Amino acid sequence: MMERGSSKHGPREDEALKDQLRGTLQGNRSSRAEEWRDPEPPADDDPDVPTAGPTNR
Repeated sequence: MMERGSSKHGPREDEALKDQLRGTLQGNRSSRAEEWRDPEPPADDDPDVPTAGPTNR
């Protein structure tokens, strides 16, 4: 039997919650209810910040 990381919900409810959130997580739009909570996009004069992950050396 596979061990679960959380015991708050059962497997059936976990799947139902995952299905309910699929559109929000995969949508190409904000998931915030209030627009003011969205993070601001970078400004034109902001320096480039490297993304996390392995470097190719």
